[in-house]
Amino acid sequence: MIKNQDILVLATLMGGGGENLSYAKIADKSKLSVSESFAAVNRLKEASLINSEKRINRTNAIEFLTHALRYICPASYGSGTATGIPAAYAAPVAADDFAVAGEIPVWPCDGGNATGRPLEPIYPSAPRAAAADRRVYDNLAIFDMLRCGRLRERAFAEEKLREVF
Repeated sequence: MIKNQDILVLATLMGGGGENLSYAKIADKSKLSVSESFAAVNRLKEASLINSEKRINRTNAIEFLTHALRYICPASYGSGTATGIPAAYAAPVAADDFAVAGEIPVWPCDGGNATGRPLEPIYPSAPRAAAADRRVYDNLAIFDMLRCGRLRERAFAEEKLREVF
């Protein structure tokens, strides 16, 4: 069964530029332990989202992300406001395409530069992974649009996924 940290590893592998990342490199980029990364890769293989060389199965990944992600890893907003990293449609990958009225979604974290409505990240280490690697950040923001976005944001995210692959 897919876990939230597996989705973070999937975002990391998508951001790997096609190279075969070692488990240590996956762990470093996703801010997980090596054993968590190893287990996540094995679950992704079992789900046929990646192959034995840790390459993304494009068709399966797009289908899974667009149709199942919001149910497996539902988005959860906190109350009040928080300081953190812009998430979902407010992230740089999408911010130019969406007019924002009101509070933006943010992943609460230390060192964030935006204030908005707190959106629980897909996994606790996701904001640190996003801050360290722009491609991982973009992928996680796209995933958040699929998790919590309205129809327009979800369609945008699906289009971006097809561009990434």
